Amino acid sequence: MKKSKPKFIKKKNSHVKEPLVAYETELPLTIFARMSMQDIAGSELSGMALQDMQKQTSLSPQALASVVGVSKSKYYDLIKLDKLGSKNIDALADFAMLWRKGIEAFDGDKDSLNEWLEIRNENLGQIKPIDLISSRMGRRELEKAFLRIEYSTYG
Repeated sequence: MKKSKPKFIKKKNSHVKEPLVAYETELPLTIFARMSMQDIAGSELSGMALQDMQKQTSLSPQALASVVGVSKSKYYDLIKLDKLGSKNIDALADFAMLWRKGIEAFDGDKDSLNEWLEIRNENLGQIKPIDLISSRMGRRELEKAFLRIEYSTYG
């Protein structure tokens, strides 16, 4: 198997010279779990983080485009960027935390989570859960749904 070049993340506006932190398959989902919100806000991610997140979650490009609030064609443009904007990084961090909660609710079964995201849900007003990830309010509703699933209170 061909070894890929490491990707990098760095803090911007840092007064201390720190080396870029190399990441492989662990990022971007798990790095957000280890960073404070202040560190996330001061970070720089390349557009490849979007593609890496897509591979890790097995979500469609359209779904991740929705997460960062852009069209599918703009999503492909973002992948090519050396540096994502702070709004994109904030949306990805928010989604990464939500994704982790979803994985926990489905006992680590990514396929079951992805299947659930694509089925209209009576408890969410007959909306597909995947359609809620484009807004912060929708992601909060999904977070509540994951808690109900995790604690078996989902009707």
